Amino acid sequence: MTGPHTDKPETDAPTDSPDVLTFPPVIFIVFYVIGYVTDRAFPADLGTAHARYAIGAVLLAISVALVAWAVAHFVRAKTHFDVRKPATSLVTDGPYRLSRNPMYLAMTLLYAGFAAAFSLPITLGLLVPCLALLHHGVISREEGYLERKFGDEYRDYKARVRRWL
Repeated sequence: MTGPHTDKPETDAPTDSPDVLTFPPVIFIVFYVIGYVTDRAFPADLGTAHARYAIGAVLLAISVALVAWAVAHFVRAKTHFDVRKPATSLVTDGPYRLSRNPMYLAMTLLYAGFAAAFSLPITLGLLVPCLALLHHGVISREEGYLERKFGDEYRDYKARVRRWL
């Protein structure tokens, strides 16, 4: 084809997405599966079943409530809760008044709740590198994107609200 027109997208053009490593639940699932398989190969006990189930149930309940609350605010704001898609508005109310990342906090509690309930100490330990990968592969990229997209509005929000709690 001649002339300036081409069917290939420009590689230097910025995209309206944070260019995260992957969909965040995938990170949690991969680390959980690796931990689960390792825990089954080298079983250990995290304490009495009754205590583990109670702790797990509390963490799971908080997780479900938190993610439902966060998603409801995204739906109300008519923006995507899938971090791989463009943000159409900045959500700063509801759970986002308390944490910039309530959905990631909910996923962390869900992961920890299952690991505690089913006595998976290695899986629980793998939450640390899981969160490190989440931070570098998702959160820092997402924050940079939101800063570029929403400018001072996001910087002001970031100064007021902590990342986790």
